[in-house]
Amino acid sequence: MKVIDIIEKVEKDLSYDQLVDLVANHNRQVDLVFAEKRSDEDGHVWDAENWTCVDGKRFIRSYFLGDRASSDFSGYNKYDMKGAFLPEEAKEVRLG
Repeated sequence: MKVIDIIEKVEKDLSYDQLVDLVANHNRQVDLVFAEKRSDEDGHVWDAENWTCVDGKRFIRSYFLGDRASSDFSGYNKYDMKGAFLPEEAKEVRLG
């Protein structure tokens, strides 16, 4: 998938597994920007999220709506990522 690397200032073609590896093992952050607002069963609404990793095993997703960051976040392990980390659904994927 097309990924904009904002640090190296290039566009890359990366797979899902390569993105997860960059977050888990190379201290990178992935920002996902969606075309439509998203929501969950608790009523949270967002249109962008960023993913970081604590220790190579625990991942954190932070939520944004417009220019505002939400105080809510979610934690995941590498096995939970398949159901929550969805870069293929984003209109833009940025690597920071």
